[in-house]
Amino acid sequence: MADESYRIAFIDAVVRTGVPPSNPLYFAGSPAPMRYYYFWYVMCAAVVKLAHVTARQAYIASCIWAGFGLIVTVKLYVTHFFRWERKQRWIALGLLLVSGAGIVPALGNAVLQPALNGDIEWWSVDPIDAWPDSLLWVPHHVASVVCCLLVFLFVWRTLEPLSRSAKRWAVVLAALGCASALGLSVYVAFGFALLVIAWLLRLLIQRHPQRKDLWLRTLSVAALSAAILAPFLWELSGALHHTEAAAANGPTANHLFIISIRRMIDSGLLTDLPALAALNQAHPILLDQTIRLLLLLPGLAMELGLYGAVLVLLLLARRRREPAMMQKYGARDTAMFFTIAGLVMTMFISSSVISNNDFGYRAVMLPQFFLLLLAADVLGSWWVAGGVPVIANTPGRRRWVHSLLALGVAGFFYGAFLLRAWLPMEVARPQNGFSELPEDSYQVREAFAALDSVAPRNAVVNFDPIDRTVGQQTEVMTPDEYFQRMLVMDTGRQMLNAERICATHFGGNPSECAPIQKATVQLYDFPAPSAQWARDYCSRFGSQYLLVSHRDPAWESKDGWPATLPVVAQEPGLKILQCNK
Repeated sequence: MADESYRIAFIDAVVRTGVPPSNPLYFAGSPAPMRYYYFWYVMCAAVVKLAHVTARQAYIASCIWAGFGLIVTVKLYVTHFFRWERKQRWIALGLLLVSGAGIVPALGNAVLQPALNGDIEWWSVDPIDAWPDSLLWVPHHVASVVCCLLVFLFVWRTLEPLSRSAKRWAVVLAALGCASALGLSVYVAFGFALLVIAWLLRLLIQRHPQRKDLWLRTLSVAALSAAILAPFLWELSGALHHTEAAAANGPTANHLFIISIRRMIDSGLLTDLPALAALNQAHPILLDQTIRLLLLLPGLAMELGLYGAVLVLLLLARRRREPAMMQKYGARDTAMFFTIAGLVMTMFISSSVISNNDFGYRAVMLPQFFLLLLAADVLGSWWVAGGVPVIANTPGRRRWVHSLLALGVAGFFYGAFLLRAWLPMEVARPQNGFSELPEDSYQVREAFAALDSVAPRNAVVNFDPIDRTVGQQTEVMTPDEYFQRMLVMDTGRQMLNAERICATHFGGNPSECAPIQKATVQLYDFPAPSAQWARDYCSRFGSQYLLVSHRDPAWESKDGWPATLPVVAQEPGLKILQCNK
C-alpha cells in the first residue's frame, strides 16, 4: 500500500493517457508528461488492456514476472558464468530466500517501539533489501538489474571463441538490454555504467589480453543503446531541465547525485546526544557524516549477515594468496570485483532528487547479486561431495556461517509474517492510530467504485494531501500517510496534487505549486469555505471532484462546501462531491 500505490497510479496513467504518460499526481491546469522511467508501467498497462484486468492486478502479477526473471538470471549465471554442477545451482537459487541478519534489529524495534513497522527492512534508514522484499516493493528496479546482468553476461561470453556473427548478435542484444535497463530504472542503469567503466579500467591496468576488444564492444553497446533510447533520453533531458525549478517548491536538490556516506543506522541516535549538542550546532554536517562512517560497518554487518561473513572470509583468503582466490580474470575474481566496487559505490554516492536515497537502495542490488553467487560458491564447495573448498572449511567457520544462514532463513519467515500480520496486530492497539485503516480502505474502494459509474476517466479529483511529519513518532509511515496512499491507489484518475510538497519531480510546472498548496490548505481547513468558494477553487485549478474524509478538519463543517456541494459518492467516513462540470 505504500510505494505500491504510486506504481499502480502510474500504470493507470499509462492506460488512460498513453505513452509518454501524464503525471497522475500533479495537475497544473493541464496534463504534464511524466518525467520518469516508466517502461515497466507500459508493460503492465499492456496487460491491463489485453487481459482486461485492473492496474492493481497487473502490478501484483508484475512482482511475479520480475521474480521469474531473477530466477532465470541466476540459472544463466551459474551455468554460463561460474559453470557449476547441478547441486550447486540449487544452492544459489535457494539463497534468494535468505536475508541478512536484519531480524535482530527488527525484533529489537518490535519490542522497544510503541508502533510496529510494517516491513522487516525498516529498522534501517538506508536498507539493503532482501530479494523477496525488493520484488514486492520495486519489481521494475529488479527487472532493470536483470537487464544489466544479462548485458554483462552477453559481453562476458564474447571472451569465448565465438564466431563474428555470434559476437555481433551479443552486442545487439546487450544494447537492447542497456536500453531496457535505463527505461526501467535510471538509478540501476547509472550504477551499472559506473561498475562497467571501473571493470574496463581494471582490465586496462591489468593488461587483459582482450581489453581493446572489450572496450570496443562496450562502446558499441553504449552507442547503439543510446540510439535506440533517443526519444526517451530527450524526455529525461526535460526532467534535468526542471530539477532546479522544482527544488524551489520542495525538498528536492539541484543535483541528481551527491557524495554522502550511507546512513545504514540512524545517525540521529548519536548526534542528538546532549554531549554532542555543541558540536552538532557548530558543525552539523561534519558530525552527521562522521557518525554515519562509524556506524557503517555495524550496519553492513546487520544488513549482509551471511553474505558479509562470506565476503570477509574471501577477502582474508585473497590476502593469504590462497590458490582458489588467485585465478586472474576468472568468474570468482570478477564477481569479487563487482561486489566490492558496487558496495563502495553505493555506500558513498547518494541520489538527492527526493529525500530517499533511491540510488543507494536500488543500485546495491548489483553487488548484492554477485555476493549471492559468491556465497553459493563457498557453500557449494563445502556441501557438494567431491568439491574443492574455496576457503578452508574449519569448525569455527562452519558454526559462524551456518548460524548466520539460520538467521537469514528466520529473517525471511519473519518478514513474510510481518507483511501479513502487521495491520491486524496494530488494529489491536487503538492508541497507535492504525485501527481505522481497514474500514477506511473499504470505504475508499466503495466510494471510487461509485464515482466510476458517473464520472469520466479524464476527470480531475482532489483530496487533502498528507503532511507525513505531523504526528510521526517512531513509525516509518503514519496512519494518515497510509490513508493518503489508499487514495492515490484507488482514485484511478488524474489527481490535482497528491503530495503536500507537489510531485513536480514526476513532471509538471512547479510555478503553480505554491498557489495550489495555499488554496488547498484553506479549502480543507475548519470552518470550511462556502460551496461557491469551492467551485471557484475547482474552476481555477481544473478539478471536477473533491474528496473529503473524517481525517480532514473540514469534515466537521456543518454549512461549508462538504455539506452543500452535490454528493456523488458517500460512505460513513468519506464523501466525493462534484464541484465543476
